Amino acid sequence: ADKARESFNSGYGLSAGRWSGGRRSRPCQRNTLQGAVMYFSTPQWDLNLLFLINQQGHSEILNPVMLLVSDSLFLSAFGLVASIIAMWRYKVSLTVVLGLGLTLIASSQICDFAKKETYRVRPYHSIGGTWFHDDGTWKQRPENVAPRSGGSSYPSGHSANAAAAALFLYLAFRKKIVWLLPLLIGYSRIYLGKHFPSDVVAGWALGMAVASILVPLYPALWRRLFSLWMRYRLRV
Repeated sequence: ADKARESFNSGYGLSAGRWSGGRRSRPCQRNTLQGAVMYFSTPQWDLNLLFLINQQGHSEILNPVMLLVSDSLFLSAFGLVASIIAMWRYKVSLTVVLGLGLTLIASSQICDFAKKETYRVRPYHSIGGTWFHDDGTWKQRPENVAPRSGGSSYPSGHSANAAAAALFLYLAFRKKIVWLLPLLIGYSRIYLGKHFPSDVVAGWALGMAVASILVPLYPALWRRLFSLWMRYRLRV
């Protein structure tokens, strides 16, 4: 990961002396946005894994797959179609679909709040040599270019929502295959240069935390809503 390490040093103005035995002592990424200052440390394992997946793992075969897996429109359309099929073909209750929707909304909102508090710069805006897709073409960030002053990299919203959905679906149907969803989406976010691996891990943790808190509350919520609906019907 020498290439990534050198790019990181030059990009953030860190001298080679700040590195010791392949480790960084305490250099941090300084971001300024909306008058706030935030220092975000990027550990060595984060850079190494980013370099392994995004640069060494870059492949013409994987490119279209990673773009599709990470496309928000495709994921939304897929989720909608899957929900309709589940309710029509497999008689899945509407409350399950609504519960999943509420979980994803909560995960997205909390993730957006966390992004605004951290301002971490995305890899393709800060790390030289990072592959990313823009305007229909694949590009690599030039070496020795100063990073942006702020960003929205931490945590990964895609990863958070995927993990929240996976935990919800696993608790509802006990199918282990659902765990492929956050793994594949998380990998794609690193592959596309949108996130550091630590952003993805944090997203997974956040999404599962949200789902683990909300899922136990849903039965009482549905009973309450059903009770209110029955009262309304009786009055009518």
